[in-house]
Amino acid sequence: MARFDVGIREPRTGQMMNREWSRAEVEQSAAWLKRMNAKGNDVYIRPAGDHGLVLVDDIKLEALERMRADGFASAATIETSPGNYQAWVKISDKPLSAEARRSAARGLAKHYGGDMNSADSRHYGRLAGFTNQKPEHTRAGRQPYVLAHDCTGKAATAAPEYVERIEQGLDKDEAKKERQRRLEALQTPKPGYGSHDPVREYQKQAVRLLERFGEGADLSRVDWMIAQDMAKSGRFTVQDIEKGIRECSPNVESRKTGHIEEYAQRTAMNAWKSPEVQQHQYEQAQEQARQAKRDGPSWSR
Repeated sequence: MARFDVGIREPRTGQMMNREWSRAEVEQSAAWLKRMNAKGNDVYIRPAGDHGLVLVDDIKLEALERMRADGFASAATIETSPGNYQAWVKISDKPLSAEARRSAARGLAKHYGGDMNSADSRHYGRLAGFTNQKPEHTRAGRQPYVLAHDCTGKAATAAPEYVERIEQGLDKDEAKKERQRRLEALQTPKPGYGSHDPVREYQKQAVRLLERFGEGADLSRVDWMIAQDMAKSGRFTVQDIEKGIRECSPNVESRKTGHIEEYAQRTAMNAWKSPEVQQHQYEQAQEQARQAKRDGPSWSR
């Protein structure tokens, strides 16, 4: 069952009394809302919870016609005072995120000359059948009624493409923010132990790799590459590599929820035992042996 937030705003203080009601409860409360309206309170409404509607506020009839011609005909058109309108535009039959609704509302308001201050995901619209109590609308001691027009309830025909563009833009923005969070986390010094600090070594290498591979970097692949490089260096143990991954791997808490320890241990050990690392370590040991043979015993110097 559809539910609505109903707001009753006190004129002197601007305080809003909020109620969440079903459609039947709104209808049953009509007499009480009329009394509150007669006392000078404004009455507002919006969908409760997640939904696919956005409000374009304070637009003129010409803008409504342009919206209709562009495929953004409103699901409900509300005349809030003579010549001034609010348009509830259904951009999706399915619930959308608050961020997507906010972006859609701002885009429509900007393009069609609506009120940008009202363009958000949870703005109230006026409830038709009650009077607009703003003093500037008083005529001959009376307030204008809020009127409902063209309440089709239908989704806008241009909405699917519009929503797709919005969600793609939001995905790109989130990817940029995520990358920035990773870099900031990696650049924040963490306590370690001297020049062989595995935490700082991981941080240093992760910054380099994320700058190289960009926003779409595979973070598990980053862990693997760093683990192998640390193993090859000869300066870090398996436990050191595990510590670096556990404490510094970007977003490891959300990526490996519930098994961070196991993931860090497995990655470190697999990197240590990988043929590439084993071959490198063997070649290093051989080179050290040859160097020791060339230098001869220390007592002969």
